[in-house]
Amino acid sequence: STSTVSSTSSTSTTTTTMSTTTSSITTSTTTSTTTPLPGSCYPPVLGHDKDVTDCAGQFPPHGSCTVTCADGYLGDPEIFYCVTLEDEPTFVGSTPVCTSTTTSTATTTTTVTVTSTTSTTTSTSTTTPLPGSCYPPVIGADKDTSDCNYIFPPGTCEVRCAAGYAGDPAIYTCDNTVDNFYGSGPVCTSTTTTTTSATTATTTVTTTTTTTTPIPGTCYPPVIGADKDTSSCSGIFPPGSCTVSCITGYTGDPVTYWCYNLDDNFEGTGPDCTSTTTTTSVTSLTSTSTSSTLTTTTTSTTTPIPGTCYPPVIGQDKDTSSCSGVFPPGTCTVRCASGYQGDPVVYHCYDLED
Repeated sequence: STSTVSSTSSTSTTTTTMSTTTSSITTSTTTSTTTPLPGSCYPPVLGHDKDVTDCAGQFPPHGSCTVTCADGYLGDPEIFYCVTLEDEPTFVGSTPVCTSTTTSTATTTTTVTVTSTTSTTTSTSTTTPLPGSCYPPVIGADKDTSDCNYIFPPGTCEVRCAAGYAGDPAIYTCDNTVDNFYGSGPVCTSTTTTTTSATTATTTVTTTTTTTTPIPGTCYPPVIGADKDTSSCSGIFPPGSCTVSCITGYTGDPVTYWCYNLDDNFEGTGPDCTSTTTTTSVTSLTSTSTSSTLTTTTTSTTTPIPGTCYPPVIGQDKDTSSCSGVFPPGTCTVRCASGYQGDPVVYHCYDLED
């Protein structure tokens, strides 16, 4: 059996992991085992922080060695002696205390969030009048009454308009400290001006009507409004028919017109044509300028074809174009003009007098 008499010091290592810095230290420990010479003392096993290389090949009873701290550690060396205990050569001695010379530095980063709050405080300054003086009048924030401080009765002061306001100053009078100051005004007007201008976009629609003299003996094409296409009705001899459709920019189902003789010419109704053009009015608001737009409305009067009913005159918000070229007895559809909305109505023409 082997008996080792030694003093062992244990060092505790604490590793702290911080959220901002991660430090990793890898320690490699190598243990070398040497078979001692026969009859010699076995070198003491004292830990990796001790250097026992001097203890190899020592024989009892006079052998000894110096145990030092290993590289990276610091401490006083100790003498170990090689003696025989229970017929076994054994080292005895005190274990040196070794401290690591490696310094670990922990870096801590602290993030501080600063919230800045801005407070706006409106202060009203009130001045306490001198004993026996008149109390300044309280007549609104647009008036400057600073001239009325420390006035003894009987006395007067001038009240002016505050900065940012304009107006003629007024005189206030104080006869005693019971009634204090009395007076009226001044009338103060703000010197800050806000001007708003409106721009109106005007869309002008031009309608062109082309009249073609019919071929002798053919039926006169129907005149039923600028939104109808009657081009297929030209050059038709009675009895005959043609198709009337909506012009480009309007939509509606085409209809057939009939011409039985040159006295009555073409007969038919419709079609009902709806505009496919959308008119958008844009209004823009800006400051510091004023713009005025003058809109002129032009009314075009067409002389009716002899023998036809005169189209009704019922206001510029009505479209009576389908009532042109209608012979009595006949009908036409009156609709709302472009930019207006409403249900169409049917007008009747029984004779030229009505």
